[in-house]
Amino acid sequence: MTTFDVLLRQSQLMSTKLHAMAVEKRVANALRNNAPGPTEAVDFVIFFADGPGQSYQLEQWIAPFEALQRSGHGVCLVVMNALTARLVAQRTGLPILLSRSMERIEATLAVWGTSGVFYVNNSQANFTMLRISGPAHVHLSHGESEKSSMVSNQLKAYDFAFIAGQAARTRILESIPRFDPAKLVEIGRPQLDVAAAGPVEPHPAPRIRVLYAPTWEGDGKNMAYTSITSVGARLVEALLADDRFTLVFRPHPKTGSWSVTARQELARIEKALEAATKDQGAGHRVEVSGDSSRSIMDADVVVCDISAMAMDAIGLDKPLLLLHSTDTPMIHELAPEQSLSLEQAGALLLEEHGREFLSTVASLAMAIPSEQQRSLRSNAFGDPALGRATERFIAAAIAVTGAAERA
Repeated sequence: MTTFDVLLRQSQLMSTKLHAMAVEKRVANALRNNAPGPTEAVDFVIFFADGPGQSYQLEQWIAPFEALQRSGHGVCLVVMNALTARLVAQRTGLPILLSRSMERIEATLAVWGTSGVFYVNNSQANFTMLRISGPAHVHLSHGESEKSSMVSNQLKAYDFAFIAGQAARTRILESIPRFDPAKLVEIGRPQLDVAAAGPVEPHPAPRIRVLYAPTWEGDGKNMAYTSITSVGARLVEALLADDRFTLVFRPHPKTGSWSVTARQELARIEKALEAATKDQGAGHRVEVSGDSSRSIMDADVVVCDISAMAMDAIGLDKPLLLLHSTDTPMIHELAPEQSLSLEQAGALLLEEHGREFLSTVASLAMAIPSEQQRSLRSNAFGDPALGRATERFIAAAIAVTGAAERA
């Protein structure tokens, strides 16, 4: 990452922060009737301090917390950025408290009698919130993956960490010295329950629907898992040129936020897709919003990087082709034909218009997920993998926080 990239990112963050401050009073007024009153009991709080660029981390936990609220518990989103609060208010009817004052937040939680505070990331502001000694502090994360961020030593700061299954337990205990295994609570992946319950969207037969969902470029070398800066455009152009396929392109929301190269490659892909969408019968499209797990369910095969999208494809039992830039256990646990290094993928895409690469994609789409993938699914998400994780989440939230079950 160049100095220019860093300076540009810092400038963007400052601009967003100033914008949020400018609209804060207006947004707070709009949310005033939405926030819980001082006499209401709010058992569970989700704390989120970041701007709208990271709101996808919070939004994917809305459905599980709405289910927690329906079980009879008080739930509130505590948000410190006005732009985020305004955006999230359009996604849910859950109460939202907007405040940049940690003193006010702490006093409000005391009045509410809050039993648990939940966190979807490791934002620096989380550690100011952690000074509150009454509630249990629970880390949720915003996905299950083998990225290095999943084994941060910061997890020790929380009372508990909710994880999907045994794979995460093994990963954390092997990577973080002196971590207390009693802090880890396996709940599956509640987000997949919603997707699995819905109908699959029909698509133009006999085309194969390919979901290409690369991750973002990361904010450092240890987080550089993306394929978009190396093979993404060639991959997209090859799929668009072959009338066997319908391409759904779903980039990570933060793509291009730290790297000019990633931003340029994203623009190149979007331009190619814009031209291709003129053929309406082909069904090609870009998806930038909505439930990402629904995108997986609607696909015949998922092509993605080391990320939560890869793990969710495994959880939803969809054929997967994993592109990788570094060695991780998942690569060895999948069938050999299910993973390619970025160097291998690049070489295949250069040969005969990517014929061998496209043949691999087509073959995976036509087959059921491999035995290796299904074994990894059980290890990653537990049994059953689908349909019960929301119940497991609610039970775990009540158990670790000591919140009383309500009628």
